[in-house]
Amino acid sequence: MAKGTIITGLDIGSSKISAVVCHTIPSLDGQMKIIGVGAANSKGLRRGVVVDINSTAEAIRQAISEAELMAGVNIESVCLGISGEHVVGQTSRGVITVKNASQIIKDDVDRAVQSARSIAPIPDGQDILHVLEQNFVIDMITKSNEPIGMPGSRLEANAYIITANTSGIQSLLNSVESADIPSVETLTVSPLASAKSVLKRDEREVGIALADIGDQTTDIIVYKEDAIEHIAVFPVGGQHVTNDIAQYLKVTLPMAEELKLHRGCAWTQWVTEEDSNPVPITMDSSPPRFISRLELAQIIEYRMVEILEEIAKEISDMQLPAGLVLTGGTALMDGLTELAEEILQLRVQVGYPLELKGLTDRVNYPMFSTSIGLAMFGESLRREEKQAQVLRRSLSPMGGVFRIIKEWFGY
Repeated sequence: MAKGTIITGLDIGSSKISAVVCHTIPSLDGQMKIIGVGAANSKGLRRGVVVDINSTAEAIRQAISEAELMAGVNIESVCLGISGEHVVGQTSRGVITVKNASQIIKDDVDRAVQSARSIAPIPDGQDILHVLEQNFVIDMITKSNEPIGMPGSRLEANAYIITANTSGIQSLLNSVESADIPSVETLTVSPLASAKSVLKRDEREVGIALADIGDQTTDIIVYKEDAIEHIAVFPVGGQHVTNDIAQYLKVTLPMAEELKLHRGCAWTQWVTEEDSNPVPITMDSSPPRFISRLELAQIIEYRMVEILEEIAKEISDMQLPAGLVLTGGTALMDGLTELAEEILQLRVQVGYPLELKGLTDRVNYPMFSTSIGLAMFGESLRREEKQAQVLRRSLSPMGGVFRIIKEWFGY
């Protein structure tokens, strides 16, 4: 396979690291086929932030090696995801005077977006990861998502600025470098990647929220009019449910995780009378003891209500006709969508990666939404870059060769 047709999404989570290798098909406008998957238990992270570079690097190597073996390729670059409480977003507004009032051109749009970026108050210790266009206003009257070609003398750009902690970014990049991966192609906030792989355009247009319930954090992203409107990360996730079970039942964390995954239920009302068989709990050579599934559901429901109430705080004042999508491994828990609909009074569904080809049986699960989305996000940036190169060549009288220099936060 040609080197430029391989792209890899690398999701470094608090409990699991997953790598998805895709082969892009240039003749089909960048359509991707999944050819390799790798996963490893994550070590060295706490609430999405690297706290042990060596342990994280070793887990990355395991996931990458598994993916390389399955795909039959050497992975030389990755599209990397980043998450954690330090990821924050804000809307910023920039205004410029259009050079030629008869027609707005791309340079005007770029300057307006740059103006929005430059005036955004960025806290010390934070770096900008994304500057995402929301909409434009022409002459304080006309709102447009595509202002190029329209007449106007004043152009206002609304952009969503996403930042992350400088040291958090650096620790993540150092971990990838220590794992002997030659380069990072893109660095993308995880909820943006999850949305890329799960949400449809018509859902993003009318208004929708996505919550990716990870191990130690929950990522939330909201879209309206096909533009990001809000992003948030809070430090509660599926691992907190496991901890609750372990503490209440006085069992090991692996046993608690087993109970959660295979017998757990998020809503006590979802436990039927027919499901009355007690759940056995075995510990080493000790005699087995039993707990009712209803009692197990009560433990789980308490924590899931907390997570859903946090989600409600983030989206309570937003109009979301398309409702809420839950993704991540915890999204598959019995009764969770029903409990979420009861608390949020919204339509709730589980989000799976869309439009997959290739090894779909291995990755068609919510826990792979982010890693697949990272590859999709990276591929879309590749296409945009190629289109920009073609445009620059067409504008050059000599059809010259252009160099593209990417700056990675000065690292």
